[in-house]
Amino acid sequence: MSVRVIGIDHGGRRTGIALGETETRLALPFEMFEGLPDPQLAAAVGQLVRREGIEAVVIGLPLNADNTPSQQSKLVERFIVTLMQVIGTEIPIYRFSEYLSTHDSEGKLAGHFTRMQKRQRVDAIAAARILQDWLDKQPPPPRE
Repeated sequence: MSVRVIGIDHGGRRTGIALGETETRLALPFEMFEGLPDPQLAAAVGQLVRREGIEAVVIGLPLNADNTPSQQSKLVERFIVTLMQVIGTEIPIYRFSEYLSTHDSEGKLAGHFTRMQKRQRVDAIAAARILQDWLDKQPPPPRE
């Protein structure tokens, strides 16, 4: 049974969103939200969850190189609380290390887009990287 999942790369100015499924184990960049404070961002993500039939959320947790929480991870934890108030507790939210996901995503876009075009894409691509890494670590679905 496939589960529809979104990945979130939460940032101070921009937040990238990716869509994926556990059966196909494929994550794709989907959307980017810019300039929304956390309550409005949580409301927009909540609408996306309902519209797309999302059954789980994976959010990138920015940890330091030594795997300890960073200053940014505290902001992400605050956003998770806000998001839970919008989507409820029936939809699980998984935290997953996003160490270097944005940096890696910027490297993949180098030479292909202008600076503005990269800025518009990098966060959704980083969200897809986070979600893809999470999907890759999930146990294989049972065979029928």
